[in-house]
Amino acid sequence: MFDNNGMFDECKIEGDFVLSSGRKSQYFYDFDLLLPRETATYSEYMVQAVHRDLKKSINFIATPATGGIIPGFLMAFAMAKPLVIVEKDGTLRGPKYDGGNYLIVDDVISSFREVNRVRSLLPKSKCVGVSAYIFRGAMSDLTRQDFPCFYLSRKEIEE
Repeated sequence: MFDNNGMFDECKIEGDFVLSSGRKSQYFYDFDLLLPRETATYSEYMVQAVHRDLKKSINFIATPATGGIIPGFLMAFAMAKPLVIVEKDGTLRGPKYDGGNYLIVDDVISSFREVNRVRSLLPKSKCVGVSAYIFRGAMSDLTRQDFPCFYLSRKEIEE
């Protein structure tokens, strides 16, 4: 993990927010505020964070439509892998996969709710890891997962 304290300060907003996880926070990270070059650089860091042996086993990238499309697209491009987008209603966009290994890519991981939703919609394939810009969940949530989790920065834990 990179865990650079100042990482993503350029897109950190203070206020009272209810996040997509349903949790409350006084901080929100609006990745749309990043310059395209910054977004691409952060995504390249995410590619570097994934273990080399794991990269070889990945057949495609899966990403939830809420927040994950841009980092998912950039990681799929950098790794030369197909991209499957999981919509809010559960439909899948992109190539159809009935097996194989995939990496879930999102912007922020907190409760693993979105990760588990993506996994439930790809039952014939195997999730071999998760990658995100930021991890905001409890470390106990992280250690309960049956796959490795790669993230660039550890930020505020969501309530």
